[in-house]
Amino acid sequence: MAEFSNPDLYDFWMGRWSARLAPAFVDFADLPKGGRFLDVGSGTGVLAATLLARVDGAAVVGVEPAPNYVAYSRERMRDERMRFEVGDALDIPFADESFDGALSLLILQELPDALKAVRGMQRVTRPGGTVAASQWDFAAAMPMLSLFWDSAMEVAGTDATRAAAADCMEVDYPDAQALQCLWQEAGLVEVETKAQGVTMAFTSFEDYWAPFLSGVTPTSSFAGKLPGDQRAALMARLRHKVLGAGPERPFTLAARAWSVRGKVASRSLGRVETGKCTAGGR
Repeated sequence: MAEFSNPDLYDFWMGRWSARLAPAFVDFADLPKGGRFLDVGSGTGVLAATLLARVDGAAVVGVEPAPNYVAYSRERMRDERMRFEVGDALDIPFADESFDGALSLLILQELPDALKAVRGMQRVTRPGGTVAASQWDFAAAMPMLSLFWDSAMEVAGTDATRAAAADCMEVDYPDAQALQCLWQEAGLVEVETKAQGVTMAFTSFEDYWAPFLSGVTPTSSFAGKLPGDQRAALMARLRHKVLGAGPERPFTLAARAWSVRGKVASRSLGRVETGKCTAGGR
């Protein structure tokens, strides 16, 4: 199965976490009523739908590089107040000052040049408008993934496993300080950050484990590529970390995201920068 190819499976994998985080993120962004907003990396449309639900009079345009995800969002969310288009976060296909705000939910860590993306979001946002993003605290508060990779290292502690874990868990802007620095380096002003926590209820261990076999992302492809005995050992080790020696039962996991927002400065001020961002990073 090609990675990132199946929107339904992606919703089962991480989309349900995105849906838990999106309302708190939109509230933090503090957007004006009646605004026109850009959802950068719109994926399966979670953020776009939340913007319509929580910002009175909003209109939303989502841009997403994968055509099948764009088609998926168009099919599921037929609303004249939103539209979805194929577009790249590193080359946003809209004119300057086209939106009252530009937002991205959980995509910064996927981008090879986050600064370029943030500057693009700034470019298409009017002066005084908001540019905001959120990403998981992979380093300290995403146990859904950290428990998996800890178990994987215990069962198959190879250099390849270590590299796969690093690709998933290590990001260029890992904390609030680094994100604030990134926003300031992009020239945004009135920058604020916030830690935002969510919980996810799982009906059973299988509900938690099955997405790790979906193959829809590099992380969710890892277990399926292991030899059968290692995959079984990984499942058993992970189950013990989650449930101990007890019977099957529902359980919850918590996670934390870092959210950041800033305002676009008046164009008359020129680009406002604080120098190269050095906070955080790999």
